[in-house]
Amino acid sequence: QLQVLHEPLIDEDPVFIATCTERELRKRKKRKFSLWVRQCSSTGFICQIYVHLKEGSGADGLDALKNKPQLHSMVAKSLCQNASGKNYIIFTGPSITSLNLFEEFEKQEIYCCGLLSARKSDCTGLPPSMLNNPETPQSRGQYRIRMKGNMSLICWYNKGHFRFLTNAYSPVQQGVIIKRKSGEIPCPLAVEAFAAHLSYICKYDDKYSKYFISHKPNKTWQQVFWFAISIAINNAYILYKMSEAYHVTRYSRAQFGERLVKELLGLEDTSPSH
Repeated sequence: QLQVLHEPLIDEDPVFIATCTERELRKRKKRKFSLWVRQCSSTGFICQIYVHLKEGSGADGLDALKNKPQLHSMVAKSLCQNASGKNYIIFTGPSITSLNLFEEFEKQEIYCCGLLSARKSDCTGLPPSMLNNPETPQSRGQYRIRMKGNMSLICWYNKGHFRFLTNAYSPVQQGVIIKRKSGEIPCPLAVEAFAAHLSYICKYDDKYSKYFISHKPNKTWQQVFWFAISIAINNAYILYKMSEAYHVTRYSRAQFGERLVKELLGLEDTSPSH
């Protein structure tokens, strides 16, 4: 039920970066596409991917996407086109969060919680008083709320002002952010939920991004192909860990990948190396 829209972390090949010269690095072409995903924030399973080409000639090219925040809504709609009527709660970053998008999703029974930025987000329809920082100093944990129907705009202070837009959580429900040094910081439940599920995605990136297949093809479609294969293998490992087979033989991600390759090649010895 809890999912997040974001761009997954895709590491460059560390061996290539360590061995190539500065000239080769300058000549190395950057990726010509951007990869967006809809991902379960409880298991890490990636439900859907969406690719934007930088050199696209149409209005959906990545260059246009960076300059027009409303086109991020198009990415979100494409990723959530099969999510209608399932009461999903979608977490979004500043580039996607907008009042118009969240209201449109609510009509499809998709509920949202997103971090808002006055610089990166489409703030159309939001009260300017909530987008400006108050002149009076605030203590950590204080927050202000403005509501419109089921939609809540929350301005929460913690060494800086953070704004959240949500129709998935009641603004009167209380939560806490736990810090090692400062202890518990009070906050609305929407803030606690956003922090918890985004932190899980960061853990997923740290654990699984190193297993993306590092390949240096000249063709963009080849890069997209290998990234899609990498996501599929990571998804397969997540399903394996949720199955009963994981309790019999606890393969690591590296062992799982090695056994998968051997089985695809038809090798007889499929036991993982230690």
